[in-house]
Amino acid sequence: MTTSHAHMPGIEVAAERGRRTSRIPACVNPIWQGAVRQPAVAGTFYPADLDALRNMIDRQLDYARTSLSHQQQPNRLPEGAPKAVIVPHAGYIYSGTTAAVAYSLLARGRGEIHRAVIIGPTHRVPVRGSACCTAGAWRTPLGVMPIDTEAECDALDAGTPGLIVNDDTHQREHAVEVQLPWIQRTLGGNVSIIPINAGDTTPQELGTLIERFWEDPGTVIIISSDLSHYHPEHVARSLDDDTIWRIATRTMPIVPDRACGAYPVNGLIDVCIRHNLAIRPLGCSTSGDDGALALAGGDGLPMRRPDMADRDQAVVGYASFAVWNQDDGSARHVRVQEPPEREDAGPQLPPEAQHVLPGLARAALARYCGIDTDEPTAQETSQTHPWLNRDGASFVTLREQGDLRGCIGSLEATRPLGEDIACHTVDAASHDPRFRPVEPWEYPGISIEVSVLSPKRALPVSSRAQLEASLVPWRDGLVIDDGHGHRATFLPQVWDQLPHPHDFVGHLLAKAGLRADTTWNDARFAAWTYTVSVYDEKETGADASGRATGEERKHHA
Repeated sequence: MTTSHAHMPGIEVAAERGRRTSRIPACVNPIWQGAVRQPAVAGTFYPADLDALRNMIDRQLDYARTSLSHQQQPNRLPEGAPKAVIVPHAGYIYSGTTAAVAYSLLARGRGEIHRAVIIGPTHRVPVRGSACCTAGAWRTPLGVMPIDTEAECDALDAGTPGLIVNDDTHQREHAVEVQLPWIQRTLGGNVSIIPINAGDTTPQELGTLIERFWEDPGTVIIISSDLSHYHPEHVARSLDDDTIWRIATRTMPIVPDRACGAYPVNGLIDVCIRHNLAIRPLGCSTSGDDGALALAGGDGLPMRRPDMADRDQAVVGYASFAVWNQDDGSARHVRVQEPPEREDAGPQLPPEAQHVLPGLARAALARYCGIDTDEPTAQETSQTHPWLNRDGASFVTLREQGDLRGCIGSLEATRPLGEDIACHTVDAASHDPRFRPVEPWEYPGISIEVSVLSPKRALPVSSRAQLEASLVPWRDGLVIDDGHGHRATFLPQVWDQLPHPHDFVGHLLAKAGLRADTTWNDARFAAWTYTVSVYDEKETGADASGRATGEERKHHA
């Protein structure tokens, strides 16, 4: 059920409040009057048994408090309860300790905080805008929590941009629900809630909604979001470190493939920019860390994580943050800096790579075309050169008579470099949607170029002009992402054809499916740069057999 205005307060809520007189908009469907939204994920994401749930939360809060005490973290944080937090929403056994750090700080406000505005993403039923529901209360195993329907109706009546009513999106959604037992246990059962599912909305729209409740000293804002999903542990940590840095430095936009709650997070960042408030990282983990938490300390970012149990295990990432009113971060002892390159972020290639990589790609192309070759397979080459077994990210470019014939690659290191290059060679020959597949008769005329990428670095820019000014021609590869499915990259080699930053960015926007003259000043594009080492058959003297000699061409900072 979706309407632009329909809402209702609920009989139970009115009874619990007592002193307040609820009003029901004329367009409300009476069937919803007094409805209590029942738990959807009790027994799966958290225990359905009251005692088991209470005990689990208490254990995780004790773990968080003990960890903070041992690191003397409270001395580095402002006094009092945070005004807003960002917390994960996975099963408690996976993300509970990360959430507990933030909730242990919110517990400082017990008795003073009377309302929680909880904003999460939509995993099941997408919406445009930000959706409240028509229920009057939500139930958890710990009891019933009333919804402040009066405040919701006021926001709807005021025409708050993007605010709608949609019950379907709340029916089975877990992102808001999993926060409620934490609120009940840390702030008490008398706290009212405003549950909101944020779909396709802008940071400014959601920021305006958050602003409606910001000035009330008894209201806390809770943003529900996990980080990366189902990457190998060593890749997930690198991606999450970058996202944590972007959030901590208020660098928008955060994109959904880096944080499922990207829309709510961007809305909070927008408010923090308006008020010049710091977003302080508290701790992080992954589902593969068995509950072990890496706390933010005096050493800056990234946080010091525990050793990986299995670097190739697919995991989900988590982090928690806190925002205090009147805290611009100037007095913080925790340094927030761009994360350095991790030791395992990319391969350090030996000089022999200058002929090994083009030869490996040439052999892969020959086998794809059905050409007999005595050259070893990628697996055999990796056995001879063990450095090819380290994870790496690559692009393979095919040219015919100097014209582009195919180019495909990956921006993240997710598999061994040798395998990555061989697979991308075949993909460039067969799956580049801009070209028909390469045929065997073309093989002798195809030249190959292999680019090995450095880890990406986020650019803290909010406008196209800032983006263009930050680029270094012939060094920087560029990735742009608007968070709405428009994402593209140019390798540094493209500077040869587009030497002016304005043209470089314009053509990349067109490649992403947008107008080349698109401009912005609201931080709605995320941008990253990277560098490459280029191994070109032409420059190494390679022939169709893949044997090559010569020097590699570098595009390093």
